[in-house]
Amino acid sequence: MTAESALSLFSADQRELVDTLNDTDAPMPEHALSVLIETADVPGDAAAVVTPDRVLCRARLLAGAAEVATRLTAAGVGAGDRVVCCFEPGWEYFVAVAAVLRMGGVVIGVAPETDRIARWQQAGRSGATVVLTQWWLADRLDWPAGLTAVPITETSGGATPAPQAPRTPEQACLIIDDGGRPVVLSHREVVAMVTGVADRVGAGAGDRVLALAPPGTGMGLFEVFATLLLGATAVVCADIDLADPAAWTALVRDHEITLWHSSPTLLGMFTDHLAEADAAVPESLRVFLLGGERLAPELVRRLRDRATVEPEVWHLGAARVPGLWVSAGPVGDEAAEQWRSVPIGRPLPNQRVHILSDTMAPCPIWVTGRIYFSGLCALPAVGAGMEYRPTISHPETERTLVATGAFGRLLPNGAVEVVGYESAQVTVFGRPLYMQDAEVALSGLDDVLAAVVVPVDDAAASVGFARLAPESDTDGDRLLDRLRRRLSPYLLPRRIEVVTRFPLLPDGRVDRAALARRVPPRPEEAPAAVDATGSATTGQADDTATLTREVTTIVCRVLGVGDIEPNMDLRDLGATSVELVRLATILEEERGIVVDVEQLLRFPSIAVIVSGELVNGTRPGTPPAVAASAPAATDSTLTGVVERQQFKDAAHGVRHEFDTAAAIDLRAERADRPVTRRTHRRFDRRPVEFAALAGLLGLLRRIEHESRRAYPSAGSAYPVTAYLVVEPGRVRELPGGAYYYHPERNCLVPLESGACSAMAHAHAEINRRSHAESAFTLYLIARMPAITPLYGPLSEGFAMFEAGAMTQLLMTAAAGLGLGLCPVGTMDTQPLTEVLRLGPDDRFLHAIFGGCPAEDV
Repeated sequence: MTAESALSLFSADQRELVDTLNDTDAPMPEHALSVLIETADVPGDAAAVVTPDRVLCRARLLAGAAEVATRLTAAGVGAGDRVVCCFEPGWEYFVAVAAVLRMGGVVIGVAPETDRIARWQQAGRSGATVVLTQWWLADRLDWPAGLTAVPITETSGGATPAPQAPRTPEQACLIIDDGGRPVVLSHREVVAMVTGVADRVGAGAGDRVLALAPPGTGMGLFEVFATLLLGATAVVCADIDLADPAAWTALVRDHEITLWHSSPTLLGMFTDHLAEADAAVPESLRVFLLGGERLAPELVRRLRDRATVEPEVWHLGAARVPGLWVSAGPVGDEAAEQWRSVPIGRPLPNQRVHILSDTMAPCPIWVTGRIYFSGLCALPAVGAGMEYRPTISHPETERTLVATGAFGRLLPNGAVEVVGYESAQVTVFGRPLYMQDAEVALSGLDDVLAAVVVPVDDAAASVGFARLAPESDTDGDRLLDRLRRRLSPYLLPRRIEVVTRFPLLPDGRVDRAALARRVPPRPEEAPAAVDATGSATTGQADDTATLTREVTTIVCRVLGVGDIEPNMDLRDLGATSVELVRLATILEEERGIVVDVEQLLRFPSIAVIVSGELVNGTRPGTPPAVAASAPAATDSTLTGVVERQQFKDAAHGVRHEFDTAAAIDLRAERADRPVTRRTHRRFDRRPVEFAALAGLLGLLRRIEHESRRAYPSAGSAYPVTAYLVVEPGRVRELPGGAYYYHPERNCLVPLESGACSAMAHAHAEINRRSHAESAFTLYLIARMPAITPLYGPLSEGFAMFEAGAMTQLLMTAAAGLGLGLCPVGTMDTQPLTEVLRLGPDDRFLHAIFGGCPAEDV
């Protein structure tokens, strides 16, 4: 999408939405962390840190920090100097951080499990002269010359504390290692993050948070500073229990944990443990804070299914390093049902989010672009020096932006949904594709609890890994076979491996690099083709070249062009959806090439046609045959145009064994009448008369003085409701927008005014032209609570039957009202939730385009 086309779709309403989203100005932190820690209104006897062997109260923590700060001053450490902090989980790390901040230093986290060379390099680059650590680590680990190890032991609290060193909010306070890259944090960043999240979720003194992230990691920031700044209690998990959900459960119950803060992966392990033990989520847990990786809606549902008291769930987003949060959003029940991935919410105070195209133009709603952040996160920390901060200056606004490795889109409610990551892509014909789509599809299969798809072979292919439900007996081959029907062949993993658990990074996120290392490199040889039986064959490279030439010749003829690159988007040559379907028909009739029309409409290129043909294993010149008898019941779906038409022409719904049987002729009794029901796929621009639309909708009303309507419904429950979306200026006397049709009152209830632009791309490619020409669309939605208590598992079938009866009624009457209707059955239902204000138990059944039929149709 060009900058000009993006701006043309970026309406004033959308600009106002973005401005409102980024209206986050708030008072900036006026003091450094040490001042805020010392002046926090927290009782001295309140528990600050709880470990397996002791409870450290607030007063003892601050006294210990003052004593350690005095020792640092005596060792020659001054304001602005860096201090290495190397700790295993324990109370000592909290004291060390408070001590370094008190004397004006900068905390540098170094993990004790880091190998000696990397540990020495980190310490050497830092310029530090002192290492704060635990006594057993001081005996076990060595450090470069010039670095003095100072162990933190039991403190008396009786030493005369050194005075606090003056620091300003914009100065550096912590340096976190992010995969070998130093990330420097300022006082104001940390304060704004902790207080911003706390204000959103209502956290503070009296809360207890389970510390699952190791010291010094970004994911551990909230636990440490919720304790030091807010007065919360940190319950520290022993190092040996950091990956044991049974130990977490015991700590949550024994210490009545109220706040859970972790990656979604750790929450998944916790939820799985509760399910295996048939246990409920402890009632003390009132808030779950999750971030750092994709949050699957299914995980939220599984968590709430195990809760007797429904907790709040919040998803957090980061700009630079997971744990340094810049956005937060609540996860509602309806979101858990409708979203593919849970959005990262709205920016925290003094942070701003931007979705920009490759030309740095703002992306309209539902359009994918790179995610950038600005505000506090883009301001450098004074004294950073060694940091790499990926900032750029916007060419027009000159605003400093943090460029993330994530791609996302803006939703109509102002939330931001991440659709993929730069580090998780495969490249096909030079075009990057997001593997998150493959993860979503794999995670959505029955029996799959969680899935990860990683790039292999220099991002030329991918491999999927799946964790299965305990009772499942499926395997990777069967999962891959089921995935073929849900996913583009470009995104289909090479194979799927079933694993019992994923390897984890120290902070609890999935270690994708470790998964990729499990996959042996592919031999450097010509890729093998797969025949119809699944056996490998050779010479696919020659077949591909030959097939590509044959397909290119036909495509050039159909589209009237000289030559086409295999990976060129055919829409760029002016190909319409009608021409693409015609092309698929010609390829099948002339060369026997079975084209998956849906895939061609989504990814219109010669490469898609060729790759699909080679995967299917059919050979050019061999037209597909469809048996005269009905096919066996299998999971396969016919995709070829000719193949599908031959199947329909065979009329498998008719019992042909009775074609010549003796029968009673009804022809004499038949009463001929004109057929008025007709599908119209083309509409002209004449506005629809309001009276005609009112007459059409009136067919759905409750009949006066009766409880029934003009169409049947199981048990007279009438669970199917109608919603109307009108294009602006296309219906006389009726403003554009979304409406609910009230059958009891026979009226339209406004839901949203103006153009509902989210619907433009919600319909399948083949239906978009009809939708663009239509004046209005009717959406038939089932409210399942209105029928499920009556019919249980039969309810969805009964609701669909009712939607069919409503459609037949409307289409039969439309011609007499001067209207044309076009029913469609599939679409991306995600935009419906926001536009029509649907609930979690509402189900999309059918859509009907309407308008004045074109004269030539």
